[in-house]
Amino acid sequence: MVVEITLSQTLKELEERGKNLTKNAIAVEAKVRPSTLSDLAKGDSKAIKFETLNDILNAMNRLMPDENFDIGHIIKYKEDIEPQLRIYFSE
Repeated sequence: MVVEITLSQTLKELEERGKNLTKNAIAVEAKVRPSTLSDLAKGDSKAIKFETLNDILNAMNRLMPDENFDIGHIIKYKEDIEPQLRIYFSE
């Protein structure tokens, strides 16, 4: 399974539309470390908790309620891409 990190792309698209949502603002609102959010956006995270993803999405929606963000704005499953992050399930 390959997961593509789309958070940076989402923030860039917002900026292009004249809307400013920074990683720092999200981190503060979500109560997560800015470096955690930055690592996630860069694809440098080795793992992320579902709780953290939930906190980030809730923060994004509180900061921009008209956007209706969902998980696809942070991560997406891709079958045929150069992987930025691989998720392995152990038995």
